Parts: sequence; structure tokens; C-alpha cells
Amino acid sequence: MIAAAARSSVEATLVLAPPLAVLFWLSGAVSLATALAAMALVVYVVVSAGFLLLRLAHAEDMPAPAAWVLGIFATAIGLAALVFAFELLAASAFVVWAVLVIGLGTVMRRSTPGPRRLQRGELVALLLCAAATAYWCHDLAEVPQILWRDGVLTTWVDQFIHGSGISQFGDPRAAGRQSIQLADAARMLYHYASYMLPAALAWPLDLPGLTLATSVWVPLGFLTACAGAYALGAALAGPTGGFAALGALTLLPDAASYGLQNRLFGYYWYVIAVPTASYAVGVALLAIAFLKRWSTSRNARALLASAALVAGSAFIRVHIFALLLPAWSACAALSAPLVRRRVLLFASGTLVVFAIFVWGFYRAFPDTQHALGIFLDVTHNEQQPVAYRDLYARLMAFYGAQVAVPVGVLLVLASTLGIFGILYPVSVLAARWARRLELADLVPLALLGSYLLLILTAPVPPHGDATEFTQRPFVLVYAVFAVWTAAGFAGWLALQGGLQQRRVWLPLLIAAAFTVMWVLRYTVGDWRWAQTYIVAEGLPQAATYVRSRSQPGDLLAAQGLSTKLETTDLAVQMISMTGVPAYIERPFIHLSGAGPRALIAQQRYVALRAVERETSAETALARLRALGIRWYVVAETDRRGPRWDPERRRAVFVDRMVAVYATQ
Repeated sequence: MIAAAARSSVEATLVLAPPLAVLFWLSGAVSLATALAAMALVVYVVVSAGFLLLRLAHAEDMPAPAAWVLGIFATAIGLAALVFAFELLAASAFVVWAVLVIGLGTVMRRSTPGPRRLQRGELVALLLCAAATAYWCHDLAEVPQILWRDGVLTTWVDQFIHGSGISQFGDPRAAGRQSIQLADAARMLYHYASYMLPAALAWPLDLPGLTLATSVWVPLGFLTACAGAYALGAALAGPTGGFAALGALTLLPDAASYGLQNRLFGYYWYVIAVPTASYAVGVALLAIAFLKRWSTSRNARALLASAALVAGSAFIRVHIFALLLPAWSACAALSAPLVRRRVLLFASGTLVVFAIFVWGFYRAFPDTQHALGIFLDVTHNEQQPVAYRDLYARLMAFYGAQVAVPVGVLLVLASTLGIFGILYPVSVLAARWARRLELADLVPLALLGSYLLLILTAPVPPHGDATEFTQRPFVLVYAVFAVWTAAGFAGWLALQGGLQQRRVWLPLLIAAAFTVMWVLRYTVGDWRWAQTYIVAEGLPQAATYVRSRSQPGDLLAAQGLSTKLETTDLAVQMISMTGVPAYIERPFIHLSGAGPRALIAQQRYVALRAVERETSAETALARLRALGIRWYVVAETDRRGPRWDPERRRAVFVDRMVAVYATQ
């Protein structure tokens, strides 16, 4: 009985674990056997949690990809709760979670009928999700191997930051130190939940955060976005809709690759470069699928599951939560007959309340800058080349903000939607022929309206990036419109008798040929928008040296830190490759706020500058020792040491540009 009931989890694991293991193995940090064992364990626990929660939601008939998304969501939130509540390492929290999931599953199997067996189509869907993940993530999975071999990071430098975050929760070297980026200071508020999944492997496999970020964290996130697309597509138009939605989000060029060609709105680039977005997109799409289920069946558990996914998305990607919550709330509220009868009254009231909130926010924080103007300038003037060139700048120069700003906002929306801005209305008409439209079909328009309000009202955060809440959420808008469009056409196709009818396959063939020619004609560049970053020569080798000799309680520091806004610096690179907490890294991030954190950062920055000014090696090392710093890293292009040891004679490790000093 138990073996039969667990068959679904085993089948899903056999499909998903091998491709994920190959990606992990491409990092060069683990053997294929180790990678396969690790991924099999992670996948089994995740899908078991997902199937368990589907049964609790009375949604056993939802496809297996929905179980993957729900399992990823629950596992990430569960591990985060355990880590923060009991200060556990992620690996320990994962063991507790696995025992809880397997135990509850066993109890439920004894008291209720076992879960249904997976259909062949569901396994094919999982396999296609895994294949798409392998295709889009294989080059990123190789990043650690290339970095340690050639000294080049073949992706965005944000991965150094994410790697340090993963080590913060998974590496014993960072245990008990709170913020790994400003040791012993309270952790910054951030959506940490998705870090917990790769962090669970840090201690058992003795791996640094950067390796786990590029080879585990990114693929798991992309797989989650793919599974969410299939789940929502299937909810809208059955399995055909699921496959169509998956294809729309993995095979078609995104909106940055054609038309206006603004790469800031490239879906593929963003969900790979910022993987918290891919996790959140998958969760949001499943939340919408549950909302659709509730609007049809009125099953309260479906609404509860949808609400939980929306609320939990704040811990995965707060930007997606800020976009999803108002749109979801509006669609859910419209289900009430009273709201539908007085929809204009309630809509007006909601907008008035929102306007009062925005007004009150800017009154309460008068120094906060409005993001709109800066965001539009960054979007249209600093992303060249774009197809519309300097249109926004010319409009601003000749007609002023009253003309340029509305046009600039419309250009943002067009850059976000791409061809789906045209195809979506057509697909709605097609869907109307195939099925009765429901309240859930308002979700795309509600999201677009929500996004517009964010663009118009969002503030500039303390660190000064005006694109924080104005650009970041675009991926969900694009994903939802793509899924709805693909599912709408799939539903119409099924109504026409599928591909068996000539009146269907002939226009479909013509449309496919046109699409291929259009893609070849207008698609430009790399959809991933990948960048490369050359680290200091010898830095990966220095990181290996420090990691192999460090222990819990150690601190590292780096020379030459700047108070300017920087995405990466020597200290954060060392953290992500060693797992050792830093005395301070990227000072601007910590100084941009207020309160104790900024004060600590200021004091530590001043202390390190004092070390740099020393002329005696003995005095400098004594200062570092007094500050609690064990490892001090220097990287100079002229291959010289610090002022107090220019010949690097006191260094314990030297490799080309990099020297490492130990205080004990």
C-alpha cells in the first residue's frame, strides 16, 4: 500500500532528478553520482510535499507540474521558518522537513486512499519542463568550473551576492554570525526563502555558495517557472493548453528580442540573471491556477491554497508579491455578487483608498524620491540601442514631461508585452468560442493595471535604484499574458477537432511558417543577455586556500572597498567562493539606510581604512587581529601588496594579483 502510494513521487523523481543532476555535475564541483544522489533526494522530498499538499487542497487531479511548484513553495517557506526560528543550518532544517513530509504522507496514506497514479502526459510535461531547464541553464551551470579554470565569471555579477546569501544559511563557517555580509549585524530584510533549497546542500557536500547558486539554485527556479506555466495553461485549456503555455515561455523569443528591442524587459535574461523571479513567477502562476479552480468549483480549499501562495510569494520575491496581491484581490473580490453589481463604485473606492495611501506615504517620508521620472530615463535613454532610439529624449526636449512621460509609460508596457499585446485579445476571442469566459480571465488585465499603478507611484528605495519596483515585476505580466494567449489558442484548437482537421492544420502551418520567418528576421542577440566579468587573477585559487583552512568563527576582510554603489567587490566575491563571513562588503549597501546597521558599517569602513594607512606590517596585522579578522585579502593589478607589505613577504598565500594575509 505504502509503496504503491509513493509511486507518484518516485516516478516524478526519476524524470526530474537526472537532468538536474547533470546540470549540477557541470559545475565541476561534484561527481555525477553525488549530483544524482543529491538531486534525487531534493526532488523526492519536494514532489512528496507537493502531492501531499494537493491532496490536502482536494486538488489531486491537478497535474504533476503543479505538485512540483507547490512542493518548491512549501519546502522553501518551511525551511526558512525552521532556519529563522531555531537558527539551524539549512541542511538540518531540510532533514526535519523531510521527516515531517514523509511522516505526514505515511499517516495520510493509512487514513485515506493513496494518490492517483501519474498519467503519461504528466510525465511528458515534467520531462519537457526539465528539458527546457537543461537548455536554458546548461551554460550557467558551468560557471563555477570556468571561473576556477579561467578566472572569468560568465554571467551577471549578482551571482556573487546570491552565492553569499546561500552560504549565509548553509555553510557552517557562517553559522551564528547573522549577516554574512556584515558579520554579527542583524540580517537585512530580504526575500530569502528560495536560498534555502540550495543551501541545504552546502554543508553535506562542502560547497561554496557561488557553485550552488549557478548550478542548483538557478535550474530549480527555472524548472519552477516552467512547471507553473504548464499548471496554469492546463487549468485554462487542459493538457493541450499546458503544453502550449510551456512552449510560449520557453521556445518563443521574448519581447526584448524583437520590436522595440529594449533588453531591460527581456524575460529570459531576467529569470536567469535574477532567479528569485523565476521561483516567484512559478508560484504566482500556480496561485492563479488555484484561483481559476476556485472560480469554477467554489472549493474553499482552492481559494485558501491560492491565498497562501500569494501571501508566501512575499518571502520569495517581494516585487512579484507587490504586483500579484492587488490583482489577485481584485479578481477574488469580483466573485462577490455585491461587488459585481456595483463594480464601478468599488473600483472607484479602491482607487481613492490607494491614492490616499500613496499620498500618505510620501507625506510620511518627504525625503523619498518618486521613481517614475528616473525610471523612464534609465529605461529609454540608458538601454541603447533600442529600436525607437532617442524618441523619449526628443519628446522630453521638445514637448516636456506632459507628453514624454505618458509615451514613455506606454513604451514600457509595449516593451513588456511584445507580440502578446496583439495576440492576447485575439486569443480571448478564440477562448470565448472554446469555453465560457470566467472572472479568472480578468487576471491578465488586472495584473497589467496593477503594474501600471506601480510604475506611476513607486518610490526610489534607499539604495537609489529607481527600477526596483517599476521594472522588476514585469516578468509576471509577460508570463501571464504569454500563458493566457497560448492557452486561449490551444482551447480553440481543441474545439476545432485538434490537428486532424484540414481547416485547422493548414492555417496553423501557415502561421508557424510566418512565425519562423518573423523570428529569423527580427530576433537579435542573445536572449539571455549574458555578461562576463573578469575577477582578479588568482582570486579563485585564493578562495580555495582560505576555504580549505577556515573554520567557524573566522572573518575575512578585503582592501580597497569603496563607498560608491557597486554590484560587486572583492569582499563579496570572496564570501561567495569561501562561505566565510565578511567584516564588511559593499559598504554603500549598508550605509544607504539608517539605524544601527549604517553605524556599524561606518565604523568598520573607517577601521579598515586605518589598516590600509599603516606602514608597519606588525601594527597592521595587530589591528586586524583586534578587529577579529583572520583573513585579509589584497588584489592589485601591479601585483604588489598593501602599503605595509608591498613585497607581500608576510602573505600566507600569493597568486598573481592576489595576496592573502592571516592574523593567526
